[in-house]
Amino acid sequence: MAKTHVRIMACFAQIALLVGGCNGDDASSGSESAGSTSTTTDGSTSTSGTTASETTGGSTSTSGTTSTSGTTAAETTGGTTTGGNADVDAFRFTEMYVRDPHFWIVPILGCEDITDKGIAIVDSINKQFNDAIMMDTDDPPDGMLNMNFMLLFRPLDQAADGTFDFATGDCTAPIESTSCDIKAGTTPATTKYSNDPAMCLEPIPGELSPANYNPKPGSTTGPCFEGEPVSFTLDLGDFQLPFLDAGISAKYVGDPADGMVEGLIHGFLTEEDANNTKLPADIPVLGGQPIASLLPGGEGCCAKHDDRDMHMGISGWWFYIEFKAARVNYTGI
Repeated sequence: MAKTHVRIMACFAQIALLVGGCNGDDASSGSESAGSTSTTTDGSTSTSGTTASETTGGSTSTSGTTSTSGTTAAETTGGTTTGGNADVDAFRFTEMYVRDPHFWIVPILGCEDITDKGIAIVDSINKQFNDAIMMDTDDPPDGMLNMNFMLLFRPLDQAADGTFDFATGDCTAPIESTSCDIKAGTTPATTKYSNDPAMCLEPIPGELSPANYNPKPGSTTGPCFEGEPVSFTLDLGDFQLPFLDAGISAKYVGDPADGMVEGLIHGFLTEEDANNTKLPADIPVLGGQPIASLLPGGEGCCAKHDDRDMHMGISGWWFYIEFKAARVNYTGI
């Protein structure tokens, strides 16, 4: 099994042991934190991953905006800001949280939201993603962090328009001194970006769940960049989410920036793709089931409410994923 699959696979295997029959009872969502990102399979790629706020000390929003701690992303994670390729300004995700929609399963009793709140011995989805961003959990360790998503500016211009890559990386452990390159066999998604001193990306109220998840996805305030919509596949280890018309934005920390906060990914997952995206067959009970069965409104999901949206006449789910990022040493080209 590939290294990035280890923690995520363990999470779903543990969940599977607790799964019973669907009875349609919603449970209240928790407020634990966690996160995810992308890999490319064809000319358009994505990135995934983040770290839990309880792990890194980053604070999260309980309203419509993302709050930040007193330290920068680079200070929080110890990311290096020197060396490497001087022509590329590279930022690696240090925290990532799925905010909307949420993932739901049926344990022994009830219907549980496992996005932010773990159940029994099972950590939340977001915590699993963030642990993968922070750690090398191979046994024995192989010296590489498990999950790595990067923004590559060539170079970053905080005063003018430009282009950047959204990439999956290979990054060395420990996180305090990590160096990164693009993951072998993947192709970054490239798009244009523009800068704004006041506001970049904001959630669209009509796309948010009627369940009013807490915390809600926040806005990206200025000074910030906003990328033009691009399609990519968000690689979460044992399953991939192909997003259409995805926007990426983040607020700069410093000038020149040594980190980014209030990051937001906004992308559309079609219901057809969610039905065709299956969990690995070797996971007990859940093996072979589509991701749609974990999303409210999807066939087989236990949640009573419906989180589905419409985009260009197509049914699916608008995803909102928050992130923070730190400047890192980049060794690629």
